Amino acid sequence: MKKFLVAAALLPVLVGAGAFAEIRLHEQGRPVASTAIRPGGAAFAPAPIPAHWVVAGDPVTEVAEVAQTHDGSAQVYLWRTTASTFRWTHHADEIVTILDGEVFITDADGRRHHLTPGDVAHFPVGSVQLWEVPRTLLKSAILKHRSPTLIEASLRWLRRARALVTG
Repeated sequence: MKKFLVAAALLPVLVGAGAFAEIRLHEQGRPVASTAIRPGGAAFAPAPIPAHWVVAGDPVTEVAEVAQTHDGSAQVYLWRTTASTFRWTHHADEIVTILDGEVFITDADGRRHHLTPGDVAHFPVGSVQLWEVPRTLLKSAILKHRSPTLIEASLRWLRRARALVTG
């Protein structure tokens, strides 16, 4: 129990030091590696749409991760699917750019949008849309996952510390 109390007392110091270190890294200018996105050279892997999301058609869907942030909170993907209609639920904030093909997207409030190459759209986490893909669609997608709050991160750390102490 004593070890747990010491660990709990050190938590604010460790969190503060970690935040300070991260800020210092950005202030001092971390080297940035550039990433070239080449659809023809991306390594696509199957990524089926959940069957209960599919409204019409038999989509064949593939994805290729092409980049991610150093902390893993955001990723860039190339994503393609064949002609189909499906409901999509976003589990992260997503910004897409249509690269090839077209899609008709209907929002939960009934508004319909037609996206073609060069169009950009943002879909907030938790939103649901109906996607109607008349022919093969290729998009670039940036997914941004919500970072845990300081309280959530602290509670996780305390649970791990307690597990180590109680063993």
